[in-house]
Amino acid sequence: MRTTGRILLCLAMLFRATLAMPQNAAQFNTWGDNAMRTDDFYGASRFYAEALRMEAGRMELQWKYAEACRLSNQYPQASEAYAQVWRKDLGRTHPEALRWLGEMQLCAGSYDEAQKTWQKVKQKTKDKSADVMLRAENALTGIRMAKTMMASPEEVNIDHLPEPVNSYDSEFGARPGPDQRLYFTTLRGEVNDNEEVQDTAKYHANIWSTKEEGGTWVAPAPPDMLSPGISFANAGWSVDQAWFYYSTCPGGVSCRVTAKSATGGQMPVIGLGDLMSTQPMVATYHGKETLFFTSDREGGMGGTDIWAADISGATASNARPLGSPINSPGNETCPYYDVDQRKLYFSSDFLPGLGGYDNFMSVDSNSTFTAPLNFGFPLNGPANDLYPTFDVKTMSGFFTSNRVGSLAKKGATCCNDIFRYSYPGTEPLVVIVPPKDTLTVAEKRITSLREKLPIRLYFHNDEPNPRSWDTLTTLTYEQTYRSYKALLPDYHKAWGENAEGIAAIDDFFHDRVDHGFAQLNDFIGLLKQALEEGQRIELQVRGFASPLAKSDYNANLSLRRISSMVHYLRTVDNGGLVAHFNSGALRIRKSPFGEGQSASGVSDQLEDLKGSVYSVGASLERRIEIEQVLLTDEMTTDAQPVDSALSCDIGTLFQGIEREAFVPVRNTTTRPLTLREAHIDCDCFNVQVPDQTIAPGAVADIRVVFTGRARPGRLTREVTIDTDGEPATLRLVITGVVAPH
Repeated sequence: MRTTGRILLCLAMLFRATLAMPQNAAQFNTWGDNAMRTDDFYGASRFYAEALRMEAGRMELQWKYAEACRLSNQYPQASEAYAQVWRKDLGRTHPEALRWLGEMQLCAGSYDEAQKTWQKVKQKTKDKSADVMLRAENALTGIRMAKTMMASPEEVNIDHLPEPVNSYDSEFGARPGPDQRLYFTTLRGEVNDNEEVQDTAKYHANIWSTKEEGGTWVAPAPPDMLSPGISFANAGWSVDQAWFYYSTCPGGVSCRVTAKSATGGQMPVIGLGDLMSTQPMVATYHGKETLFFTSDREGGMGGTDIWAADISGATASNARPLGSPINSPGNETCPYYDVDQRKLYFSSDFLPGLGGYDNFMSVDSNSTFTAPLNFGFPLNGPANDLYPTFDVKTMSGFFTSNRVGSLAKKGATCCNDIFRYSYPGTEPLVVIVPPKDTLTVAEKRITSLREKLPIRLYFHNDEPNPRSWDTLTTLTYEQTYRSYKALLPDYHKAWGENAEGIAAIDDFFHDRVDHGFAQLNDFIGLLKQALEEGQRIELQVRGFASPLAKSDYNANLSLRRISSMVHYLRTVDNGGLVAHFNSGALRIRKSPFGEGQSASGVSDQLEDLKGSVYSVGASLERRIEIEQVLLTDEMTTDAQPVDSALSCDIGTLFQGIEREAFVPVRNTTTRPLTLREAHIDCDCFNVQVPDQTIAPGAVADIRVVFTGRARPGRLTREVTIDTDGEPATLRLVITGVVAPH
C-alpha cells in the first residue's frame, strides 16, 4: 500500500503484441519480474496472471501475483491469491501471507472474513510481543469500529473533485496555498489516441495548482516557480510565505525536502542529511517555526514515521520523531498541523482503522499528543485514505483516496483522487487571543507560572499505595520520587544485556523524572510568591496511567498520585502554603484519567513486565501533570447560587474529543449541603458532583465532561442533582455546539 499514489504504466500495446506471439509461462514470469523492479506493479500483475493461466498451480507464481496485486491496490485479486498461497504453504515459505490476506480483506471491505483471518494471525503468532500481534489487535478493533460506523455514518458532505483536477491517472496531496489556489501533486503522462498513458521520459510527479471560479475548477497547471520535468510533490510554505517547500524524488535516491525562496533557486534543506524526508508541512509549533515531515530514518518506531525539526529558511535542526502515540511500528505519513486548533492530522496503516491507510487526528495537549482519533466513516473507508487537511473557519478540508468511485481504468481502486469534505449546519470556531498589552497586572504575574507548564511528575507502577482503591495517600511526592529512583537497578535488570534499553531508561530518569521534580520545586517558589502578593490561584492537575489495570482502578490510582503532590505542597517549606490552602486562595482541581486515555502501543500484559512496567513507553504514561494555572477571583464571583437554576454553556465541542468544564456553585443556604448524585438522560456527558460537603457561603465545582458521543449541531441537555438538604434537587442545563473532529 504505497502512499505516493504512483501511477501504473499502461502496457496495453505491449501486452497485445506479446499475446499475439507464442510465449511460455517462464517468459511471462520474467517480464513480470522486470516490471516489479521498475515499480510497474499493475503491469507485473498482468504478466504473472498470464503465466498462471498457463501454470495455474505454481505457488511461487501465485505469491508473485498476490504481491503485485497488493502493490497495485487490486484488493479482491490479492486476497484470493494470498489465500491460495496460505492454504498450500501454511506459513512455511511465506509466513507473512496470512497477515497480508487479512490486510487485503480489510481493504476490500470483507470484514467478516478479515475478522477470522486476524484471529488466526493471533493464534499463529508465537511471540505475543511482536509487532504483528499488535497489528492484529488493531485490525480487530478496526473491524468493530467499521461495522459500528457504517451502521450510523457521520453527516458530512464529500465532493469528488471533477476533471480536469482529477484524472484517470493519480492525483494526491491537495493543500490550499497562500494565494487562494489549491496545490496538489499529479502523476499524469502523455496519452495516445487510445487514451493510454505512454511510457515516456516526461512521466514524473509534478505539483500543479488550480482554483475554483463560479462553482467550477479552472484547468490546473504547474506553478511558475517550478521548472517542468523534475519529479517533485507535496507543496508547503514557510509561516511568512517567503519559502516554498516540496519533495524531490530523483530516480535511485531517497526523496528529500527541498526549499526554494521567492528570489533564489532550489536547494535540499540542510540538516536532514541524505536520508528519506518527504511530505513537508511548516507551522508554528510551541513558539517555533517547525517542519513536520515523513521519514523512515533510524530513530523512528518502524516503517515511515512523522518527524519534526526546527526550520529557518533552507536550514533545519533538532530533527526528532514525534514518537508514541502518533508513530507506530507501521507507517505514519502525511502530517498536517493546524495552528488554530493545535491539532495534528495524519495517516496511518497500523492504528485501528477501516482498511488500508486511514486518516487520524490528535490534539496537541501541552506538548503531549493525545491518542489518535480515527476520522470515521465515510471520510475513511476500506481503501486507502490519506493527506488529510482541515480548516476550522470553513469546517471543510481535503483528503486523498483510491476508494471505489475514483477515476480508474486499471481496476476500481487502482489510483488516487482528491476529495473535498465539509460539514453542514455547523458554526465555525472563532479563536480570540487577547493582545499581550491588554493583560492585567494579575495576569502578567500569573504568566511566569504558566511558562513553567506543563509540569510532569512520574511514578513507578501502581504507586503510591499499590493494590489499593483509595483516592488519597499520606505519602508526599518527594517520598514517591525517592522510592522511584531507588528502583533504577530493577529497571536495568529487566533489560538484561540490552545496552540500548538500559541507556533509554537512564535518559528517561534523568530527562523526565529528575527534571519534573526540579521543575515542581521551582514552580512552588513562584507559586508562593504569587499567593503572598494576594493572588487567588487554582491549579488544574490531570492524571494518567499505564493500561495494566482496569480504568476505574486507574482513575483512583491517578487521584492518589495527585494526592501525593498536594500533600507535598502542604508540607514543603515548613508548611508555607498551608494557610493559602485553608483560606481557599489555593485550590487544586483534579482530573483523573483511566486506561482509555493512555497512549496506544503500551503493553497491558501482566506477563510482559518489561513492556508493561519497565519500558520507557509505559513509564511515560505513569504520570500526573500540572497543566493549567487559573486566577480564581473571577470564577468565585461567578459562582452560581444553589437555590436557582444552574447553567453551563460549554461552547464549541469536537465530536469524538473529550472536553471538560466546571460549574462553580455557591451554597447560599444557612446549612452545609452535600450534592449526592447526578442524573442525565444521555451518554454525551458525564457529570461529577464535588466529593466534599459545601459549607454555607462556600464554593465548590460540578465537573461536566463531554464524552465526544454526539452528532454535530447544537446540543442541550438537562441534569438533575440530588442533595441532602434544601433544595432537595438542583437543575443544571448544559448547552453547546458540537463540531466534527
